[in-house]
Amino acid sequence: MTRSFPWTRVGFGALVLVSLGLGSWGLALDTSHLPDRTWYDVLYQDLQLFVMGADPASGGGELSWQLQVARFLAPGTAVYALFEAARVLFTGELRRMRERRTKGHAIVVGDTDAADTVTAALESAGHRVLRAADVSGLHDAGLPGAAVLYACGDDSTDATANVLVVAEAEEAVRRAGSGPNRLYAHVSDPELGVALQARHLSCAEPGVDFFTLDVIAAQALAVREVRRLLDADGGPAALTRVAVVGSGEFAKALVVGLAREWELATGGVRLAVDLVADDAPEVADALRTRWSPVAEKIELSAVRALAELGKPDIIYVCHADEGRSLRVALTATSLWHGGPGSLVLLLDGLAGLTRAFGREASRVLDDLDGRLRTVTMRDLLADVEREEARAHADMYERIARSVHHVYLRNQRERGIGWGELPAMVRWEDLPEDLRASNRGWVVGLPERLARMGATIAPRDGAPDVVFEGEELDRLAEAEHELWEQVRVAQGWRAGPVRDDAAKVHPMIGVPWAQLPPENQEKDRDVVRLLPEILAEFGLEVVRYAQDPRPDARTTDVAV
Repeated sequence: MTRSFPWTRVGFGALVLVSLGLGSWGLALDTSHLPDRTWYDVLYQDLQLFVMGADPASGGGELSWQLQVARFLAPGTAVYALFEAARVLFTGELRRMRERRTKGHAIVVGDTDAADTVTAALESAGHRVLRAADVSGLHDAGLPGAAVLYACGDDSTDATANVLVVAEAEEAVRRAGSGPNRLYAHVSDPELGVALQARHLSCAEPGVDFFTLDVIAAQALAVREVRRLLDADGGPAALTRVAVVGSGEFAKALVVGLAREWELATGGVRLAVDLVADDAPEVADALRTRWSPVAEKIELSAVRALAELGKPDIIYVCHADEGRSLRVALTATSLWHGGPGSLVLLLDGLAGLTRAFGREASRVLDDLDGRLRTVTMRDLLADVEREEARAHADMYERIARSVHHVYLRNQRERGIGWGELPAMVRWEDLPEDLRASNRGWVVGLPERLARMGATIAPRDGAPDVVFEGEELDRLAEAEHELWEQVRVAQGWRAGPVRDDAAKVHPMIGVPWAQLPPENQEKDRDVVRLLPEILAEFGLEVVRYAQDPRPDARTTDVAV
C-alpha cells in the first residue's frame, strides 16, 4: 500500500520554523538598543510569541516587518496545533464510541503473531475486526455487539492466559446479557489444547473452543492439498506418496490432517506419507498412538535424513525453524525433481518472502520453474470464506462432520449408493436440519457418557472402550427413542412411506425391537463407533465408574 506524502505535517513544521526565524530576526533588530540584552533573551521572547506574551511585540509602536509578521504567525501556528490536537482527541473518542456500538464484528485479544494472523484471516474473508490488548479493552472493542471473540495473547509463560481471558469474557457477556456467542482461546501447546477440548466437550456448552494455530492451519492445508491430489472424477490420482519434512507442531498436525482428509475423500486407497526428521521414528510412533487416522488410514514411514528419502510426489517443508525450512527448500536439490507445485514451503514469520518467488521478470527469486509453492498461515486460515465472523470450524462442527462420515461409510458398505437417501451426500451438501441433528448429537454426548459412567479424555494408546451385548442394544434403543423425539419436535409424523417434503417417516412410532434389522444396526453403529469417532480427534472414552448404566439415552444421527 502506497502512503501519501505528509504534506500537512511538513507544512506545519515549516510554519513553526518560519515563525521562529522571523521572530528571532525581528527581536534582534528591535531590541538591539537595550543594554545587557543577550541571545538567551531573544530566544526566550521568541518562544513567548507563540503564547502572545513577548514584551517587545506586545507593547505596540514601530516594529520591524519581521517581528510584525512573526507576532501574528506564531500565535496562529499555536492555535492551529491546539485545534489539531483537539480534533485528533475528539476523533479518537468518536471512533471508540462507534466501536462500542458496532454489531456482528469479531474481537481479537492480544498483541501477538497469533492475534495478527487471526485478524488478517478474518479481514481477508470480509469480516470487521476490532482489537483489544487485554481484557480491560473489551468494552471499547464493542463486546456486547460482537459475534465472536478470539483470545490470542502470549501464553508462553502462562499456558492458561487465554483460557482466563475467555472465562472473563464469558462472565462479562453473562452480566451484559449480550455479546459473542462464540469464544475461542488460542493454546500454543497442542497437547494441552486437546486436553482442554476433552474437558469442554464433557460439559456440553457449545460456543467455546480451544485451538492451536499450527493445528488448524495444517488442517486447512490438508483439505486443500487432498483436493489437489484427486483427479477430476473424484478418485485417487497418480499422486499417492507425499513427504513431510520437519517434526514441529505444524508438521505433526499436517500428517494427521492428511490422514483424515485422504480417508474422507477416497474411502479406501491408502496414502503413503514419509515423515523426515532427526526424531522421525519417535514422532511417528507418538502420532500412531494418539491419532487413529494415522495408524489406520495411511502408510506412515519414518525417515531420519533427506538422503534416505525416495521420490515422493509432493514434499511439504515445514520445520519449526522457518530459516531451516528455507535453507532446505533452496539447497536440497534432490527435492526439485517433481512436477509443478511439488515442493511446498511453509513461511509464516517470513511471509514477506512469498512475494519474492515467481517466474515473472519483476520477481526477486526463482520458484524452480513453478515447482516451489509457498504458503502462510494467514492464507490457510482465509482459504475458506465464511458468512459468519470465524476463522475456523469449531470442535463441535468438526466432530459432527466426522459422525456423518462414519454414517456414509457404513451405509455404502451395506450397498446404499450416493443420493439414494437424503443423508447420502457429503457434509457440504447435507441439508441444514440434518447437520443440526449431528451437532446436537455432539452436544448431548457428555450426558450420555455420564450415564454410562464414562467421560472424554485425550487418547493415550490404551485399548478403546467397547460397547457390546446387552449394553450395546440398550444404548441403540435409546438412540432410536431420542431420534424419534427430535423428529416429532421438528414436525415429522408416522407414515407408510418416507416423504421428506411432507415430513413423513415410517420408523416413527415403531419400537426399537420391531425395527428392521438394518435400522437396528444403524443405531448400533452410532454407539459402537463412538470410540472411533473420538479417536479421529485424539480423544477417547474413559470409564470412571465400576457400574456403568447401559440404559443411557443417546441421540440418533442416522436418518
